[in-house]
Amino acid sequence: MSKENQSIDLLENKKIEPYILIHDILVNWWVLLLGALAAAMLSYMVVNIRYVPAYTTSATFAVSSRSSSSSYANLSSANTMATTLQKIIESNAMQGILCENLGVEEVEADINTRVIENTNLLELTVSAASPKEAFDIMNGIIDNYSSIAYYSVGNAVMDVLQAPQIPFSPSNPLNARDTAEQAFLIALLGLAALTALISIMRDTVKTEQEIEEKLDARSLGSISFERKYKVAKDVLKGKKNAALLITNPLASFSFVENYKKLASRIEYKMEEHESKILVVTSVSENEGKSTVAANLAISFAQKGKKVILLDGDLKRPSQFLIFNLKMEDKSELGEFLKNNTDLKNVLKKIQDPDMLFIGGRNCYSSSTEILQGAQLSSLMNACRKYADYVIIDTPPAGILGDAEIFARYADEVLLVVRQNYIFSADINDTLDGFRGEGRNVLGVVLNGVKTFSNSTSLGRYGYGKYGKYGKYGKYGNYAKKQRN
Repeated sequence: MSKENQSIDLLENKKIEPYILIHDILVNWWVLLLGALAAAMLSYMVVNIRYVPAYTTSATFAVSSRSSSSSYANLSSANTMATTLQKIIESNAMQGILCENLGVEEVEADINTRVIENTNLLELTVSAASPKEAFDIMNGIIDNYSSIAYYSVGNAVMDVLQAPQIPFSPSNPLNARDTAEQAFLIALLGLAALTALISIMRDTVKTEQEIEEKLDARSLGSISFERKYKVAKDVLKGKKNAALLITNPLASFSFVENYKKLASRIEYKMEEHESKILVVTSVSENEGKSTVAANLAISFAQKGKKVILLDGDLKRPSQFLIFNLKMEDKSELGEFLKNNTDLKNVLKKIQDPDMLFIGGRNCYSSSTEILQGAQLSSLMNACRKYADYVIIDTPPAGILGDAEIFARYADEVLLVVRQNYIFSADINDTLDGFRGEGRNVLGVVLNGVKTFSNSTSLGRYGYGKYGKYGKYGKYGNYAKKQRN
């Protein structure tokens, strides 16, 4: 099979998600706009550079026959004279006379003759690069055609009915603006079509059905996209720390139901495997893993389970922001792992729902080294003895090795995949990495799923800047101070 046929088959097998297709086009509106503007400017410049004005003057002749005054004879003479006059103009004799009159070596003009339909009128038009040149050529033809055509016109007689005039404006006005507008529209549509094609061909997970088609993992469900800001005043106030929690009274029914179903499936699988500790991670940042971990912990706690939510992201902790917790240095997970505080100090109770939290707010640049100490093992053993479920929110597995360290003490791994965000090959590499360490991958949950039915805006309200990942080294303002 040829490469062309393979490409066609591949395109035909692609499933198109309308929302994502339109979203990708609108997200790249500035690229489309700049490309269309560039095409318009380029076409405008080319048309201006290549533009050559043409000035046209014309004269009308009445053709009659010397031997007859009938209309038929005059009409026949006009047709004969049109052909003859064109040959006369193109003759070497006429060209020589015109060159001599103009003082040039070659006449550069478009000269045409035509008979006005159903009349004995003959129209002669001359188009040249300047008004004077066109007018001089016309007068040269009128003054000299009779002497050259003396033996060839026969009975035909030509009388000037309308004398030529000096043209004051080009007969081919510059239409650079119209051309630029057409180029803008064509380029805009072309770039939109190209963006749509790239979106279709992009090997990401776009629907829940594609999880098991593209990934070597079980699908545990999907979480619908939910706005962070429910009302306009929240956007204006800039509530950047707004949490997408199922306990929020404004959370949509579908959003809450998605988490209840996910929690039930995970609980069933963990009970089946007699598992307690679950690592929740992702390939990259901004996929919503921390929100998923928090809502899973809440879901289990609402069922009356003893739950510990552990924020294992020492480089970029976020759970304290999600639950709006005030953290002290003595309650920092990082300090416990460095053997600077006791276990009882790092256990923090979250009243609604009733569960325990272990984490912090400070950033630790040497997180991997800290996690490899003996304290993590004792912490995991203590959590396993106390809780029914331990949910660990780890850094992205595709960026840092911290997730794999936590996975050594965990029973299951849940991978959060954001819709249309990470390439399938990168996701499979991460899954293979966990399996290579002997870890059991519970499955994959598709997060932030957008469709026309669950989203009324194509803007960015989700878990970070769409389409960007791999910048986990920049930790911004997640903590007031950083410790080594």
